[in-house]
Amino acid sequence: MKETKYTFCRICEATCGLEVDVEDNRIAAIRPDPAHVVSRGYACVKGTRWDSVQHSPDRVTTPLKRVGEAFVEISWEQALREIAQKMKALIAQHGPETVGHFAGSAAGANVLSPIFRGALYSALGSRRMYGTGSCDTMNKFRVNEDMYGSPMRLAHPDVDRARFMMVLGANPAVSGNTLYHLPRSRERFSEIVKRGGRVVFVNPRRIETASAGEHLFIRPDTDVFFLSAFLNEMIREGHVARERIARAMVNFETLEKTVADWTPERQAEVTGVPAATLRELVRDHARADGAALYMATGVNQGRNGTLCFWLLECINAVSGNLDRRGGTLMGQGLFDMAAQVTEDPQMMTSRDRADGLPTVSGQQPSGVLADDILEGDATPLTALFVEASNPLLACSNPSGRLDEALSKLELLVSIDLFRNECGDLAHYILPAPTWMERPEIPYALQSFAGCTPTPYMIYADPVLEPPPGVRSEWWMFVRLADELGLTLFDNKLASFAVKTMARLTYSPLGRLVPGPRFMLDQMMKKGGVPGVKEMSSQHPHGILLPENEGENFLGTERVLTPHGKVDLAPAEYVETYAQQIEARFEEEKRNVSCMKLIGKREMKRMNTFSSNAERLVTDTTNYVYMSPDDATRIGVANDDAVEVESDFGCIEIPVRVTDEMMPRTIAIPQCWGHKDARGLSHARKHPGVNSNLLAGDGLGNIEALSGMSHLSGILVDVRPAKADVATP
Repeated sequence: MKETKYTFCRICEATCGLEVDVEDNRIAAIRPDPAHVVSRGYACVKGTRWDSVQHSPDRVTTPLKRVGEAFVEISWEQALREIAQKMKALIAQHGPETVGHFAGSAAGANVLSPIFRGALYSALGSRRMYGTGSCDTMNKFRVNEDMYGSPMRLAHPDVDRARFMMVLGANPAVSGNTLYHLPRSRERFSEIVKRGGRVVFVNPRRIETASAGEHLFIRPDTDVFFLSAFLNEMIREGHVARERIARAMVNFETLEKTVADWTPERQAEVTGVPAATLRELVRDHARADGAALYMATGVNQGRNGTLCFWLLECINAVSGNLDRRGGTLMGQGLFDMAAQVTEDPQMMTSRDRADGLPTVSGQQPSGVLADDILEGDATPLTALFVEASNPLLACSNPSGRLDEALSKLELLVSIDLFRNECGDLAHYILPAPTWMERPEIPYALQSFAGCTPTPYMIYADPVLEPPPGVRSEWWMFVRLADELGLTLFDNKLASFAVKTMARLTYSPLGRLVPGPRFMLDQMMKKGGVPGVKEMSSQHPHGILLPENEGENFLGTERVLTPHGKVDLAPAEYVETYAQQIEARFEEEKRNVSCMKLIGKREMKRMNTFSSNAERLVTDTTNYVYMSPDDATRIGVANDDAVEVESDFGCIEIPVRVTDEMMPRTIAIPQCWGHKDARGLSHARKHPGVNSNLLAGDGLGNIEALSGMSHLSGILVDVRPAKADVATP
């Protein structure tokens, strides 16, 4: 019999509400939930077509072991025993740091997994944690820590009350919002304009979200000059809240001196943003009763991502818009995660790597993963768990160097739904549940840090029963700790309790054992909201929480810096700025006529997860998007093949000509390139081209403040493909 269940999507931070019709433990239909307290009947195609992923015939539903070139099914007992034995042998030979972990963005939507993953690696004694965060967001966590005292003290725009918003390097209508919750983004940006405000999207491509406001072209990877001039012009014109600065912030004078040389005219030399336009933006920003600047992946992935986010946060702060309605707010979640992580050495920035690169918010740079395996240091990386990711496509991979590195590991374990390209190289594949098969509350940054313009809470029971051979990630980490004889949470009693719970969860007594539902229930009750039973029965569409009225951060104990004030000029940022920015400005002037490559989000794709979904992926390839001027100059038209070459690699890809692109800029959607995906039958027929083969890795291609890889604004040469080379 068909039954309608309510849940919420976990593909991105928008976490839109969904209605799911279920029959015989299969999805019959997925619709947006019109009663969801925030998304209110909105959901994108990625969520409403999730059944194409959920019921894929390629899904892995029992542990697999690679034997030669084949994969054979094995029991969980055998998988855990053999993996633990191999780990013990490698640790005995090299020490605990020889074992690493790589987590994809999908792992961030799983509230319980990071808790038990962190406990396992802490007990193991390894800080070798990598992830896609160093491909898209680690710069933000670094700035939060240095300005506000914790990587998880993250401000978000008060979109529903703002009168001015400027968005750099983000396309929320297609990809959701990085790190904060904003379903119905285009509608909500449009509302700012309707109430007399202004919304400006600053981007090298005229993005889909720009229909909700205005668009302003900017040359890729020059945002640091634009933001420097914006901040300097704002200070020069007196548009700063000096009393607020004196009361709640430090080092304003240093900040002022740092950007003093940047005029609107000077930045225009390399950004393409006219000086008059910048001055107009500064004036409108100052006049607005509530203004916010926001930036995301397109800027984060440049060479100056940390400096850009620092300058942007300083603009929000010194203008008086931080911690006020209509500006940017610091949310309050179920508990103060930002304060808690300051007591966790794994989560605070450290420089314990031999190469001097930082570990930020628990992640080491993914751009040195190949180096750590192939070259290593005193402790080589010989074992790696990859959770919910496909780093071969998600990370910089010049000439396939990361493929070579992963193939040399002595132990590679893939925790995933499918056998993707990374899984093809793995020694073991451990099948995990989909988000339809586990109980959940929203992302930790929403639930525990309150990073949402509309404060709310929702809980969802599993919509489907997982296949019998599938196990939850938290269970895998606890059972591995059990096999390794480790004490979790540095607490023998707590460790014994969770190990006992894990041993019994998938036994005949499983339904009598406190499990994920109980853990989430305790978190919710501790945070002052109803528990899971009441939420699922009485509030299946979520509940609204009290609005954030602002004026609850500055001058309070929530500012976690040693002096209790916002630091506007962390010393390492000022030093890095002084060392690099003038030289990079001169470099930009020399390269002003060169082509640059940026990424592009697509409505039917999100990173690598959707590549095997028949109802989402219909094109056989991705394309390189370029302006009509560039197409004419190069001598190509739609569907012609071109070679795109950087210092690190060369790919061939067909063309799409569009006036959405800024001249001298090309865009290629990332996370394609599935021609060798033996375990992904649909993706293999729709392979596309991996643009990250054009990105460099290693020290010279990593932003040293945050460990972020340089994946946007890459200098390239574009030319017609040779006639004897086939188009993908």
